[in-house]
Amino acid sequence: MTIDNFPAKEHIRRLVYQLARLAAAAGEIRTEHVIVLQGEHTLSRHDTDRELPFHQEANFHYATGCLVPSASLIVRFTASDKTDSPSFDVKLCIPEEDAESSMWSVPPPSLKQAKDMFDFDASELGFTGVDDQAWWGSLVNSSQDQVVHVLSTVADGSYPVMAQWMTSAFNQTSKIKVTADHLQRAFHYARLIKTEQEISYIREACRITSGAHEIVMRELGKFAARRQDKAHGGASRRDGKEGLSEWEIESEGDAEAVFVAACRRAGAGQAYLPIVASGSRASTLHYVCNDRIFPTSRHPVDSNPSFNSPQASTSTSGRGCCGDMPSESFNDLRHGAFLPQVLLIDAGSEYRGGYASDITRTIPIGNGGKYTEEGKTVYAIVLKMQKAAEAICKAGAHWDDLHLLCHRVLCEEFIALGIFKGSLDEMLDSGLSQAFFPHGLGHSLGLDVHDSLQLLRTEHLELPETSRRHAKLFKYLRIRRRLEENMVLTIEPGCYFSPQLMETFGALTSPLVDRATLARYAPVGGVRIEDVVVVRTQGCENLTIVPREIAQIEAICSGEA
Repeated sequence: MTIDNFPAKEHIRRLVYQLARLAAAAGEIRTEHVIVLQGEHTLSRHDTDRELPFHQEANFHYATGCLVPSASLIVRFTASDKTDSPSFDVKLCIPEEDAESSMWSVPPPSLKQAKDMFDFDASELGFTGVDDQAWWGSLVNSSQDQVVHVLSTVADGSYPVMAQWMTSAFNQTSKIKVTADHLQRAFHYARLIKTEQEISYIREACRITSGAHEIVMRELGKFAARRQDKAHGGASRRDGKEGLSEWEIESEGDAEAVFVAACRRAGAGQAYLPIVASGSRASTLHYVCNDRIFPTSRHPVDSNPSFNSPQASTSTSGRGCCGDMPSESFNDLRHGAFLPQVLLIDAGSEYRGGYASDITRTIPIGNGGKYTEEGKTVYAIVLKMQKAAEAICKAGAHWDDLHLLCHRVLCEEFIALGIFKGSLDEMLDSGLSQAFFPHGLGHSLGLDVHDSLQLLRTEHLELPETSRRHAKLFKYLRIRRRLEENMVLTIEPGCYFSPQLMETFGALTSPLVDRATLARYAPVGGVRIEDVVVVRTQGCENLTIVPREIAQIEAICSGEA
């Protein structure tokens, strides 16, 4: 329930500054402003008393560092159009221990313990339902006009106790204005630029995640020779009696289990649902079923399984909740069933209760732990895209330019392979590269995997002229602005051979695409490489330490390293 050295007061200072700025721009220059925040409650599964895993609401986490369920925070500050750094008063309230509740669950800390755990003095701590309501009452009785800032989750009644207090107070006086217009955006601005302490948390999450990715690679390497035999018809030795040292990664679920276990052993949970996709399923960007065995000649890839098949099985048929969905026009690119070439794992741990990592590696399966020629070629293209973006990632660079550079590299490489038949300008103008790289280059990262998402999606600041010319390539970007120092981002280009995307963007019928050459590379399925970086003045710092070079990955996955 604690976060070591968490800089809560610094975070509140940043939040208050941004909120005062937004309120002033909206003409709300009143003597007193109040922030009211409610932490997450313990939730139960549907209509039962079975608890779901607790995860603190990210904005509350940012402002307090408190991971106690049902805690609350009140911040009071004065602001004017000339106040750059308003002073503030705070009250963090936590639930008081209840003997009946403690019979079932770990009790909350005492106020004395809380003083040692959180960045708040004794006078700034209290109990929910007592001290925060009393503090709220003192605001109601104030002679000053007040603007009370809440998140939309409070304004829409998601937290009924707090909403009841505010409604009661609002009915008692006309001096109080309750608004959800500014607080969420102020949080997005404050959270966008990380403190060095936050960066240290994310760095540790990346260290743990990198280690878990490498453990999966090494476990694959232990059985690379045996897997090669099975690909040629050998029988599986799995009978449910193996010891841990004999467990072999034979499915997406196996790989996920090893990854999650490695993170848990290092004291970290999962920042999001892992994506573990083999073969053609790697072309589904957020594939989270993770329920297919790796096909062999005994259990080949389904040629045309139905989607959400009720006959799904995780252990025998190789078929699960997310089926392969080849279109009719794509069938002739796949001459019967084929064995998967790669395993895409997009997974990240979170450290200290919420600071996330987000790392993707696409590794060889089968073929003795080595990429096929086609798989290696596609992987090399994506790695070239990523390194090109990293090379120009620094404070002041526009994210659109990084994204467009990756499309340019992809087009150049496809032209060299013979998949694309036009000139570079023709290919960029056509937008056909969207069929193979449809998503944005990356996103902000912090207490949410997609951090400050609303701000970064809606603010289109100083768009370069090339962005207007190639507007169709920027539809799914999660960032549309210049980068600032200490932003933490992912850089995650990809290359996918999705039948739906190729149909949607006309790649299967365009005269600019050579279908015969495309058919050679389509069985790779999809490749994505994702690293976490910190934007610095002179460049970017890569926090991801798991290998990404082809020779390194092959050495580990084949058992040679």
